[in-house]
Amino acid sequence: MYKILKSFNNGIAKALNWLMIALMSLMSLFIIMQVFYRYILRQPLSWSEELARYLFSAITLFGAVLLYRDNKHISMTLLKDLIKNKTAKTAVDVFAALLVLFFLGVVIHYGFPMSSMMLKLNSFSPSMVWLKMGYVYMLLPISAIFSAVAVIEVLISMILKLPQKEGA
Repeated sequence: MYKILKSFNNGIAKALNWLMIALMSLMSLFIIMQVFYRYILRQPLSWSEELARYLFSAITLFGAVLLYRDNKHISMTLLKDLIKNKTAKTAVDVFAALLVLFFLGVVIHYGFPMSSMMLKLNSFSPSMVWLKMGYVYMLLPISAIFSAVAVIEVLISMILKLPQKEGA
């Protein structure tokens, strides 16, 4: 089961890496366009800054998935550094991962209804009348699903690395 989950997460990570490249490229392009239009053509674009902001949000949310899975996400290690016992350190890590999983569950549970409500209300982006805000809001629960799958993989990995008792 763990190997299947790890393989699935490897596929998600590969897809997210390509998505990150695309999103960063688009964001850079829109920012460069805005600078060109504002300072060279003296006709600033009304939508490029807002779209770049939404792309930056997507980059942040999907990038967090990749960082958590590779254990590169920011963490507070003050408590963990005081603990010398490896099993106790792992227990703290497992507890923290369970808290993260709980939080992601709340985000998923409330995020999809909120996003669908925004879609039903036909709320559009202020400067882009073609972009419904519900789609922007949908980034949060979708990235939370990917994060939850990554956290589950990390949790199983931590539990598998726990020292096994003799004769158990």
